[in-house]
Amino acid sequence: MINVAIVGTGRRGSRHAANFAQIDGCRVKRVYDIVAANAENCAEPLGAEVASDFGQCLADDIDAIVVVTPTDVHAEYCIKAAQAGKHIFCEKPMTRTLDEADQVVKAVAAAGVKMMVGHVLRFSPEYQTARQMIQEGQLGDVGMIRMARINLMPGGWYGDLPRSGGVILDMIIHDFDWLLWTLGRPERIYAHGLYEQLPALDYALCTFRFPRGTVAFVEGSWADATGFRTSFEITGSDGLLAHDSTESTTLVAQRRGEDDEVDGSAYLPMTPTSKSPYQIEDELFIAALENDIAPPVTAQDGREAVKLALAVLESAQTDRVIYYA
Repeated sequence: MINVAIVGTGRRGSRHAANFAQIDGCRVKRVYDIVAANAENCAEPLGAEVASDFGQCLADDIDAIVVVTPTDVHAEYCIKAAQAGKHIFCEKPMTRTLDEADQVVKAVAAAGVKMMVGHVLRFSPEYQTARQMIQEGQLGDVGMIRMARINLMPGGWYGDLPRSGGVILDMIIHDFDWLLWTLGRPERIYAHGLYEQLPALDYALCTFRFPRGTVAFVEGSWADATGFRTSFEITGSDGLLAHDSTESTTLVAQRRGEDDEVDGSAYLPMTPTSKSPYQIEDELFIAALENDIAPPVTAQDGREAVKLALAVLESAQTDRVIYYA
């Protein structure tokens, strides 16, 4: 039995707690939050204990720590967990700064523990299919990728740029991680953000150029009143792939035939599943511990996503092109 401690019991933390409680061979043993009432509300339906301080989550009867706190304290909890010999699942972004990310990677390696970062797009069927089609060459040479992630302003600490990194570091880092996973590192970055003008809303538009010539645009917004939605459009020499979470058919491919004629649209139904990508990633973390294998999103992957997001944030704040390495 793998005993898990949940650290941070906001909406996402409570969701992870419920997910882990459903996994065979896993038990949510202990729950901690700086607001004791929140920890109690999360722990009670799971039959878990409430920790009065974080140190109780590092006790010998805990195997893994799940860190779902505000971003600016991720590093503190992750490093302490690693030093105590605990495996770690940490929500994205892994840390607020690159120096913190390096410290976490070093601590995890020194302790010999496993760490997974919650870049959930890797387990979303639309994004998995898109990556597979690109890598298999089904769209030909990919010239342009346009991605969008739109939501309401979450409120609270999310609106505090020094703590959260705003919409760039907190939300569209999902899309940055997918680009890194699919295309590798970009060569150049340029971004424009509206945090200074609209701190209560936040908006960003980011442009990337990749070594093989692909240009990607990522739009993120906390300025929309209609709720959460995502989309992408991938244009290649042999066709186009489009996703829109607001449509009943969320993934559509258009193939190019002879003489550049469009060969029709193929609607790609996603496999119905009762499991959310969040449930899948939590199950894969536990599977990695049980089978003593690397988790599918490592601490190093988390560091790479933070590095790219911070470069985007720098471009938006300085109005400069960033030559990325």
